[in-house]
Amino acid sequence: LGLGCDTLDTIPSVLLFFDKERYLFNIGEGFQKFSLEHKIKMAKIDAIFLTRTTTEAAGGLPGTLLTMADKLHGDHDVAGGTQQRSFGEGKPRETALGLYGPKGMRDFTNCLRTYVNIKDVKLEVSEIGEGGGIREPEGGARKEGALGGVDRHVLVRNDAVQISSVVLEVESGEAGDRADKRARLDGEASAGGSDRGSVDRQVAVSVYLLELGDIPGKFLPQKAAELGVPKGPAFGKLCRGESVMSTYGNYVAPEDVMEPATPGPIAVILDLPTLDHLRCLEAKGLVAALAEEARTSPGKPIVFVHLSPADVLASSEFAALFSDLPSNSATRHVLVHHNGSEEQHIFSSATRLQTELHAIYPEFFPLHRRCDPRRPAEDSFESGAIKGTNLLKYHLRPLSRLGLDNSEAEEAAARRDKADEGAPTEEDVARARDKLAGEVIRPHQVGKPVCVGGEGDTDLEVTFCGTGAAVPSKYRNLSGIYCRLAGRGGILLDGGEGVCGQLTRRYGGEKFLQVLADLKVVWVSHIHADHHSGLPSLLRMRSKVTSTPLVIVGPRQLRRVLNMYSKIEYVPTIFVDCAQTTAGSDAPEALSCRLSELGISLTSVPVIHSCHNAFGVVLEGKTCGWKLSFSGDTRPCEAFVRAAEGSTVLIHEATFENGLLQEALAKKHSLSSEAIEVGRRASAYRTILTHFSQRYPKIPVVDDTFTTSTCVAFDLMTFNLRTLEDLPKVVPEVAARYEVTERDPAEGKE
Repeated sequence: LGLGCDTLDTIPSVLLFFDKERYLFNIGEGFQKFSLEHKIKMAKIDAIFLTRTTTEAAGGLPGTLLTMADKLHGDHDVAGGTQQRSFGEGKPRETALGLYGPKGMRDFTNCLRTYVNIKDVKLEVSEIGEGGGIREPEGGARKEGALGGVDRHVLVRNDAVQISSVVLEVESGEAGDRADKRARLDGEASAGGSDRGSVDRQVAVSVYLLELGDIPGKFLPQKAAELGVPKGPAFGKLCRGESVMSTYGNYVAPEDVMEPATPGPIAVILDLPTLDHLRCLEAKGLVAALAEEARTSPGKPIVFVHLSPADVLASSEFAALFSDLPSNSATRHVLVHHNGSEEQHIFSSATRLQTELHAIYPEFFPLHRRCDPRRPAEDSFESGAIKGTNLLKYHLRPLSRLGLDNSEAEEAAARRDKADEGAPTEEDVARARDKLAGEVIRPHQVGKPVCVGGEGDTDLEVTFCGTGAAVPSKYRNLSGIYCRLAGRGGILLDGGEGVCGQLTRRYGGEKFLQVLADLKVVWVSHIHADHHSGLPSLLRMRSKVTSTPLVIVGPRQLRRVLNMYSKIEYVPTIFVDCAQTTAGSDAPEALSCRLSELGISLTSVPVIHSCHNAFGVVLEGKTCGWKLSFSGDTRPCEAFVRAAEGSTVLIHEATFENGLLQEALAKKHSLSSEAIEVGRRASAYRTILTHFSQRYPKIPVVDDTFTTSTCVAFDLMTFNLRTLEDLPKVVPEVAARYEVTERDPAEGKE
């Protein structure tokens, strides 16, 4: 089990693995980062199954497919490191990657194709229920037993496992309204409620049955000899399940000379977004069939993995549906609460780094906050309930190891405890810091703007949701900058994968929902996926707290992406082309109204990047007179220098260290020295570098091109106009503690 237990934006994932086969159920946002953290090799996954075709279950798929595709062409800037070990060595897959999901699967993958080049990834997409085929190597069909009467689709069938799906589709219109009314009359809050029901009830859901074959009983050679079966090949045929002719002239069946077979275990993956889906599941008869299976085969292990929201699990209807299951040691329930209840943050490396930075500069590095957990549901079952946590294993084979295995989680905890080993002493840090501050970083003074400093509340607060380039790393998420305007709402600049989770860790669950409700505008710099792949998740989460359309300003290609996405989950937005917000253009009325509410102006600036319609942006506060400029992805650009003149804060991409000019030219990115020079030429008060190649795990190379007005961005680093003056002090302190090292050579090891 993994991912999605500490925020509300992602459904947990489940990995079913055998000696040779690997099957993944759900791939939410952050899965690449989770794989790096815990050394899971995506290259070995045979198929991905989605319980829903929504961003909660599939938000990590675009980034994962993009990484796989780029690896085939060697396009990613990871210097032969982490990503290559996790996703393969640039070799095409020998077999296709299966991708299964309920209604909307085709539309979802078609949406991906608008901005992710996946034509070279061997991908077999199957929308369950559309008549897709069955993978069926040798072995034939399994015995259906009590499950024979359940309407389901067989997706995978091989010697290891049969995977089938039961699709749940809630009737639209009055049926759902009556269901909510009935729940309220029963005195119980609807799992959909006023906010989630309207969004989630329309979603088709796939319940997955994972059936492992029966284990043949022990062959009894003495009994075979007594029945006249000669030793040799005939014995082998009986062991393989074939009948043979005895020396007495009659047929001997395998069951005549074998001990009774041991029933194969069944695992059921259940994700029920609303009570309406629960009622649909009841109507399908699956739970009743499994209860009958458990009664007729009392020793047959049946494991339910519940991924449903906590309010569904805690409902009386849920308890009633599962009450018919026999209470025995062979039937178990693993409850993976989709409610933010995980005690440990999923990304422990990033959390540990943030904690260390907080100890140095608490004003810039707030501690990660946990989501506000909802009500647990262990009481839904009289016995057999297991609280699912990240990295929990449940062994289905061999039977001698049947049950829970916490070893992976314990090892992860041990790694966290050993993290401080080998850290530099405070004396070493002081010497390195003094050398950097006195001998390396050059003095550069810019007059302090009137808006900077002062006491009390400030007009502008900036939080970096992600500071990495192309793909996430253990310490850096994808591009995103959240600007909060005191008492007026906020604007998001770029929205890479995982932005919702980052905002949750910054503000906590309840305040995060308020941040979403107050979000007025999202501005996207260009069409590359790492700058907007988090938008669908953000739109979906926001639709649960407000019906006000979100204004999205972006390159014209983004309009098509949003239109395709709306076929899967309709969320109202107002799209504005960046070209309509350049200097001298008249912004559409909807955008002008939102900017007026925020008390800012917005001007997009065409920049130089490897795709058409790439932009930087300049924001200006109308009350305090501050100016914030963000370059987007670009080579040094004269138009941006002119537009950013006199910036209070200039945020510029610095993908590569000095000395990698050819790479920067080829990919149309900037060196750190070039970004610093742009800030100097624009007379910026503070220049903040961001969008770092993942070859720099914690901090980029700090050299003599850095000045005393240069800052380095970190994930969830936060500053405001009162603290901005001291921000450059972070650079020598942090660089002294975290020297630049290559990635752990063990990363990617499974």
